[in-house]
Amino acid sequence: MNKKLFLAVATIPMVITVPPVAGAEGSSSFTITGQPIVNETLTASIGGLGNTTIKGFQWYYVGTETTGDSATVTKKPISGATTMSFIVPVEAAGKTVMLEAISTAGTVYKSDAMPINKLSLEIAAPKLTGYSDSNFVAPGETIKVGGAVVTDIGGAKLKNNQITYSYKWYWSENETYSPIEGATGGNYTIPVSALEKGMKHIKVVVSATVGTASTESDFSNEVTVSNEPSETLITAIDTLRISDSRYNITTDLGAFKAKVEEIDSQYQALAPPAKANVKNYAILERALADIKAISALKEKMDKFNENEVEAEKVLKYIADIEADYDKLDLLQRSLDVGDALYNSILGIMKAPTDVEEIGKVRKVSQAIANLINYNGNLGQYGYKKVEDLQKAIDQIEADIESISKNYRTTVQNLAILNEAKQDIKKIAQFDKLFDKLSGILAPEKQVTTAKSIRTAYDKLTFKQRQLVPAENITKLQLAENAEEFQIAALNIEIDSYIGDDIYPTNPTEQTWQDHVTNVNRIISQYKSLTKTSAAKIIGYTEITQLQKDFKTADKVIKQIKEYDGLSKVSGVKESKLKSSHNNALKAYNKLTSLQQSLVYNEDLLLNNPPTVTVDDKGKEPADKAAAQTLKGDIAKFADITKYSFTTLEKDVNTATAAYKNLSSAARKHVTNYHLLTAASKDVKAVASFHKKVQTAREEMNVAKQAKKIESVEKAFAKLPANQQHLANEQYQQLLDNRLVDGNTADIGAFNDAIGKIVTNDLYTVTVEEIKTFSLQYKNLSSSDKKRITNAAILKTAEADVKKVESFMKQYDKSFSSNQATVLKAFAKLSAKQVGLVNPSVRQALIEAEKGQQGSNEAGFAVVESINALIQKGVYKADLQGDVSTIRGIYDKLSASDKKVVKNYSTLTQAEEDLKKVAEVHALYVASPVEKSDKARKAWETAFGKLSKKLELLYTDMYKDDI
Repeated sequence: MNKKLFLAVATIPMVITVPPVAGAEGSSSFTITGQPIVNETLTASIGGLGNTTIKGFQWYYVGTETTGDSATVTKKPISGATTMSFIVPVEAAGKTVMLEAISTAGTVYKSDAMPINKLSLEIAAPKLTGYSDSNFVAPGETIKVGGAVVTDIGGAKLKNNQITYSYKWYWSENETYSPIEGATGGNYTIPVSALEKGMKHIKVVVSATVGTASTESDFSNEVTVSNEPSETLITAIDTLRISDSRYNITTDLGAFKAKVEEIDSQYQALAPPAKANVKNYAILERALADIKAISALKEKMDKFNENEVEAEKVLKYIADIEADYDKLDLLQRSLDVGDALYNSILGIMKAPTDVEEIGKVRKVSQAIANLINYNGNLGQYGYKKVEDLQKAIDQIEADIESISKNYRTTVQNLAILNEAKQDIKKIAQFDKLFDKLSGILAPEKQVTTAKSIRTAYDKLTFKQRQLVPAENITKLQLAENAEEFQIAALNIEIDSYIGDDIYPTNPTEQTWQDHVTNVNRIISQYKSLTKTSAAKIIGYTEITQLQKDFKTADKVIKQIKEYDGLSKVSGVKESKLKSSHNNALKAYNKLTSLQQSLVYNEDLLLNNPPTVTVDDKGKEPADKAAAQTLKGDIAKFADITKYSFTTLEKDVNTATAAYKNLSSAARKHVTNYHLLTAASKDVKAVASFHKKVQTAREEMNVAKQAKKIESVEKAFAKLPANQQHLANEQYQQLLDNRLVDGNTADIGAFNDAIGKIVTNDLYTVTVEEIKTFSLQYKNLSSSDKKRITNAAILKTAEADVKKVESFMKQYDKSFSSNQATVLKAFAKLSAKQVGLVNPSVRQALIEAEKGQQGSNEAGFAVVESINALIQKGVYKADLQGDVSTIRGIYDKLSASDKKVVKNYSTLTQAEEDLKKVAEVHALYVASPVEKSDKARKAWETAFGKLSKKLELLYTDMYKDDI
């Protein structure tokens, strides 16, 4: 099948069976149905073509061409008309159409020719629309053409896009119309200068064309160009006012409002160009706004009169009404006919009850001041319990609430009230710390907790401390002392273990482990103590050294046991036994005297030397006797305690020289040569130590010598016992003859003195005394500082001194110029810190604090005078004189008194208002005759802007102007 074939009403071939037609080519084979009218549909009726397949259609315009005497039938294909249906286009009007159908066999079938009716157009007369007034159109307005409906007499249903319109506008001044040049559109805007050009009447003619047919309408209705609507409104608006400061209202606001709204509705109906001609519209707009403002104020007043305002909001509600009315100028107030609204507002206004309110203020201010009393130049609360202070504060705050807001801000001594409230919170937080002491706590836990509580307590101000319950102070002290018994017991135990040259433990093999365990326990308990309590332990350094010495001595004890064991075993080589003995002896000799005192089995070493034999192999040396003699001399070195350093040094040197003179064979007979080498090392070590002693002895600076002696002490403690014995003579001479600082107090007395700088949690000394203690402490040696168990007290005191000195700098700089700031800083000092402030300064601060609690009567008198300036929203008579008097008094008030004048703005406003009315008065002229109308107008304008309050003030001050 050929897919390019186009069939009549489907996409597949249509087979129609018809009787054979002889000579069908060119003959009329089918008919056309449908109305021969533009926009109607014509359809081929091909049912009689028989068994034929149609592959396409073509519509034609059919015509006749005449040439001479002969006529020829012509046909022209209609573009796009290739289906069996055909919508008659506009251009077909008055023409003849036909259709050809072509079969797949090439046979052409023709329809009958069908003439299409011509178009015969009609158009309705147009109507001009779009302007605002039914009678007039204003210059600048745009008028539109409407109603020019086009129809076909023959019944063709025309479409809008098939119709072409054209317009001709005409104008006339009288009855003769002339075309308006360039006016060819469906809308026309009246020129702004139309009236000046004589263009008073306008109409239009509309032509319509459809294809080749056309028609023209009759003239439209005529419109008249005029400013009549705008001019009428201008006149109506002008009548709304009598003058620039008074509306033309004679009866009531309702009638005037209706009139204004009617005029506004007429204005809103105008087109924008017509509105633009209403040059005085601002008057109408202002009238609408003023009516709205007065109506809103009247509604507020009605709401008040009908008791619809909540009681607690009444005063503010009245004040708002007064303020709203006070904003109205003279023109707006002219809407208040007969001052009816104004008088009703005056009727509800209440004069401030000055005397009563200030009386309340004075009472409350004094109640706040009474929260504090002064004892010993220190302010404290007059209540011992927080609950009682809180009850007093609650009553004060309730009394403040009963004062009107206008006077509430004049309440004095609020700083005291706020401080008291903060102090209550502070004490509540402090009291919660004691919850940590509840339950059963170990002594060290109690002390640790007590320390944090004590730190917080020390930061409390004097006033805050007075509120701390006595039972809590007792709890604190008990917790702080929880370790005292433990400290005393530890000190006794430590003392029982400490000795100068030997430890008094006298251990045995059976008691050894008990002593070690006990010392470990003492150190463990010490470590569990708080820092402050640990500082009270005497001899902790020595007991830790004992712990170390136990470990050191234990090693030597084990070496001696090993030697003793070997000595009891038969068959042990002499060399091995000798080596074991020498190693144990070396280790023993390295011990300090304190460490040696712990070696309970030393006799097994010192009193049981190994037997050493010498084999000369049959050749006895000639100097054997000398060797035997030297051996006897060296044997004496086994007990160094029988020597002084000088004698030992001499004997060691002699023995060394003798040994060197022996032959190699004879030297073997000096079997105790190791004692000589040990003694020689001891002599050299002590000689080196003596140099340190000499260096310290030669130092003439007390402080420097103290540090060097401290170094010597540490070195001496590390010397083995033999060396300590040999060095002791010069060492003791150094200690006994050390330089003495006459300014250095006894450590015990100094420690006690530091402990006494605080009594009952307050300092008993001055800043300078604390500084002296601090300097003395810094000059102590490290070992002496460790003996100061009250160092923490001194450290806290030093920190407090810094705080107080910082405060004193602020006091010296600012007290005379800014007492309030200095008093705030003083209030932040803790009770202990306050005690360090010089009494005279403290007295000055307390007096200043008392002074700030004064009654400020002068200030209150000014408050009363200022409030009297206004009576029910109106300034009193002779305002100028009273304002001048009050200003003079106010300027002489103290800074403190000025602060209570919370209505000061009323005074400044009165001054400003006096200035305003004086400026308006300066514009006044008696009549237009005396000066220009312009000057009179300026005064009237300025006067009209005055509020009711200022109008009455002006009237009172410048009666002759009105």
